[in-house]
Amino acid sequence: MHKTITDFSKNDYLELSVILKERLINGRNLIYYASGTKIKKQYADLPFDNIVLVDRCFKDILSINGKVISVGLNAIQATAFFKNIGIKFDAFVCINEGLSEGAGWYSIHGNWSFSNILPIIKDEYLHIACPNSYGRRKWKKLFNLPQQAVLLGEEDSSYIDPNVFSDYYKVKGKEFCVWKVTKSSGVPVSFNCGRRKISVQHMNIWEDYEVLDVLFVRCSPLETENLKSVAPKVEFLKNYSFDQILQFCRNKKVNALGLSPWLAHNYDDFLTFLEENEGKYPYPQQITFYHLHKNDFKQLYAKAEQHQIALTAN
Repeated sequence: MHKTITDFSKNDYLELSVILKERLINGRNLIYYASGTKIKKQYADLPFDNIVLVDRCFKDILSINGKVISVGLNAIQATAFFKNIGIKFDAFVCINEGLSEGAGWYSIHGNWSFSNILPIIKDEYLHIACPNSYGRRKWKKLFNLPQQAVLLGEEDSSYIDPNVFSDYYKVKGKEFCVWKVTKSSGVPVSFNCGRRKISVQHMNIWEDYEVLDVLFVRCSPLETENLKSVAPKVEFLKNYSFDQILQFCRNKKVNALGLSPWLAHNYDDFLTFLEENEGKYPYPQQITFYHLHKNDFKQLYAKAEQHQIALTAN
């Protein structure tokens, strides 16, 4: 049976952490998710100190071959591990998760998955992917994130030939792309809902994992248990009604709550419920709505603007 990080003792985990942290902490590093298990000779020529391959099909949890580090964990486990040791990568690669042919059962570029990965990537990084494998229309939505992304050409000094990582284009005729990405979170806005403070921000909720008491997010149904095992502050929106969210917050004395989009752009009923049940449910006292897509939470931004106008008028 293939081992996971949970099969290791605390000492094993600490030893693994020390090895990888010492290796990666001061280097220029690239991470390749769903890499497959083949170690290609071309990896040695890439302009990085370390090439980290993540694929649950590797036989061993950790293997080091020159500057190539193979990690035999699934995407969620590997991401949690690198978060724990404080590593951020200079480049991210994911070309073919094997969704149509292979062992992949969810898209790593899917918003719930990739947003979890983003905290282990630097604020400026290279992103290598194959948009055509998702369809251009879907990719446009997936890549509509709080960021500035510049598509690089072969003449750009930062460009890396994506064909080093995969021959998917030969088999499927798919186009690879390389972007230089700069993360760019929006400015938070806020308003009062009764005695509660409501904030809205165009920002990845996972970037605030440490400052929030609880995060209510969306996730593939197949991965909820896996994600919860490495991110215990997470709850899943599909499992809760308005009343159940507030019951949970009251019982756990949750002060700072983070929410992802989930109500099909209509949040008036939720805000009304919050205000009408303030006495019964004093927690949470602060709620922040986080979103990846630019057009989410229009209602909430409008309320924040009205609040600001009223303050200015007074």
